[in-house]
Amino acid sequence: MSAPDIHAIAARHVHGLPHNWQPRTYSALDRCLGYELRGSVPIGTYSRGPRKGRPKWPRLAELQRVVITMDEVRQARIRWENETGLCSHCGGSGQQVKSTGISGTTYRECISCDGTGRALHRRAEVEA
Repeated sequence: MSAPDIHAIAARHVHGLPHNWQPRTYSALDRCLGYELRGSVPIGTYSRGPRKGRPKWPRLAELQRVVITMDEVRQARIRWENETGLCSHCGGSGQQVKSTGISGTTYRECISCDGTGRALHRRAEVEA
């Protein structure tokens, strides 16, 4: 299992987006205030060629712009861990990406859960 896209989960929750909405581009806002995601519900998948199986997106001008704060991302991480009982940094696999390169991807033990794949403890959500 790969790590969940916490930013997409936060955007769907905060802005009431459909469950199949996916971000296509990510960008950080100035002074670490949050993130800007541009995305949409994919309009289908490629059926042939080198992109076979990948989602088809509308034109960039038609993507929806969503802004989420660092606190909203933190709350989404807590909520996801409480719902699943899994570590949100590694998605329950117990491993994180250490490096990627020509020789492939290498992994290390997740530093958040010490390689167990479980959330260390349930945390309370703080409503602002």
